[in-house]
Amino acid sequence: MKPYTPVFILLWSAVGIARAAKIVVVPPIMFESHLYIFKTLASALHDQGHQTVFLLSEGREIPPSNHYRLQRYPGIFNSSTSDDFLQSKMRSIFSGRLTALELFDILDHYSKNCDMIVGNQNLMRALKQEKFDLLLVDPNEMCGFVIAHLLGVKYAVFSTGLWYPAEVGAPAPLSYVPEFNSLLTDRMNLFERMKNTFVYLISRFGVSFLVLPKYERIMQKHKVLPERSMYDLVHGSSLWMLCTDIALEFPRPTLPNVVYVGGILTKPASPLPEVRFAELKVISTVPV
Repeated sequence: MKPYTPVFILLWSAVGIARAAKIVVVPPIMFESHLYIFKTLASALHDQGHQTVFLLSEGREIPPSNHYRLQRYPGIFNSSTSDDFLQSKMRSIFSGRLTALELFDILDHYSKNCDMIVGNQNLMRALKQEKFDLLLVDPNEMCGFVIAHLLGVKYAVFSTGLWYPAEVGAPAPLSYVPEFNSLLTDRMNLFERMKNTFVYLISRFGVSFLVLPKYERIMQKHKVLPERSMYDLVHGSSLWMLCTDIALEFPRPTLPNVVYVGGILTKPASPLPEVRFAELKVISTVPV
């Protein structure tokens, strides 16, 4: 069985139809590795007769293919400027600048780009005319939730990063699962568990009062109806697919609509070259 077959089955159930589906993907405006994963997924969907459309900014480089087509829009980045931006963020982090400050700056660029997309009436009109069956959201680009709401289509989350959906009610066993950026292990003493809880609370505070409200203000600005909170939109996802393997994660309880789909980029191992016994004998007699 091909490694992406379980993903295809999950998407099939999310769409809820037994015919060729039209799927729109909203990849993040940076991080080319995420786009590569979505291209692999688009090829698998094409093999099953489905159509995939990528919503990409003008100037974003992507090889042409008959496995997907592109819907372009004027955004804040192209391939070169997004790469330069990320490189500058990495240099700032490694030079000692607080990671949180750089992440908030990245978030600010995400929300500015989302504002341009939602406010582009011609783009929204063109997307509505497509009559998509499903939208795939990358949680690094949370504008996907807003776009799905605007289009009135079902949506599933395909997380290619480390963002575990705590905001949808996933249990957080803080005593043995370290929070992202806590620099802790799964073996914590009392003080470290208190630190882990503090990092968790700060993260939830940031998401609730800094991240999600940015997108809610965008929806209010452009009078998106019916009015929905970002919490409602995040909760409304039909399926959460985490592109990691459970063997690499800390053991934790999960939700029924959260599944691990790691390994979709793996390929069958190539056979080892045949080595004749005579060649092995020659090698073993070479003096060291």
